[in-house]
Amino acid sequence: MARATIKDIALAANVSPMTVSNVINGRRAKASDETIERIMAAVKTLGYRPNMSARSLVSNASRMVGVIIPFTENQNQLLLDNPFYAEMISGIESALRANGYYMMLTGVGEGNAQLDTLSHWNMDALIVLGVYREALYERLRELALPTLLIDSYIDDPSFYRLGVDDEAAAYRATRYLIDQGHSGVALVTGVIRTDGVIERRVDGYKRALAEAGIGFDPSRILSGSVTFDWGAEAAAGLVALPHTTAAFCTADLIAAGLLAGLHRLGKRIPEDYSVMGFDNLSISRMVYPALTTVDQSILGKGQLAGRLISAILNKADAPRESFIDVAIVERDSVSRRGAR
Repeated sequence: MARATIKDIALAANVSPMTVSNVINGRRAKASDETIERIMAAVKTLGYRPNMSARSLVSNASRMVGVIIPFTENQNQLLLDNPFYAEMISGIESALRANGYYMMLTGVGEGNAQLDTLSHWNMDALIVLGVYREALYERLRELALPTLLIDSYIDDPSFYRLGVDDEAAAYRATRYLIDQGHSGVALVTGVIRTDGVIERRVDGYKRALAEAGIGFDPSRILSGSVTFDWGAEAAAGLVALPHTTAAFCTADLIAAGLLAGLHRLGKRIPEDYSVMGFDNLSISRMVYPALTTVDQSILGKGQLAGRLISAILNKADAPRESFIDVAIVERDSVSRRGAR
């Protein structure tokens, strides 16, 4: 059976091919609701699918957005093994699709800054998660594409940025634990890298301690990887710390592992240790006890990223920097010190 064309749709809907083209490409301002309904009914009936290759040749635009996840820790090289990325990518893809764009997802190893595949696919723009000033950053500059960085502290006018104020968010989380009567608060985290998200969260943790008159103890920072296994392993280190009654984990995945590790050691949460996470992933409601955490609206963050890059490509106004508000979600893993 021959593939349906725009002319076929126009004939079936009794409109011009130009009107069909405008409607299916999102330019619907001049078409009535009844016309749009007829065209979309014809699209469905005839099984019309746009020829992306032809469209790219005509417009010099592929309507493809590359999404890059750099592997910054050797412990985790599986693209969507971390549920944080799964939620983020879901948000990005849904927003791109709603705006008539398509997504190509790839992971890039720390020592592999080759983006030839994306170049061959003729990307219109890029969204990059958590990049540092390293080889990948230099390669992105060379591509000279509209690029949105998520959770990156690279200050470069060539790029757009989206994230949260990580220092302020970690300060709020640590202050929350202190206000619950915990003066011995540990920080369980992934790798701390210069000018990275984790470094900012460490700064927020330190600021909250200083403001409360609590001395900073470097031994209370347990640094490993953003994995469940590291959180479980860190439980023994937490228990070995004297006068420590609470832990702020810089990711829910770490916190879930810490809960499991503490359970295996016979510790009660929150009676013996209060545990707080960061992200508000779906797993934070599935663990026991349900995790008190910092909500950064990851799905919404991804959707905003998709909308921002779409606006940039459509020459609409888009801020160079955008920030997501955070909120503390209280569940069952934190209690007031001394409460039983």
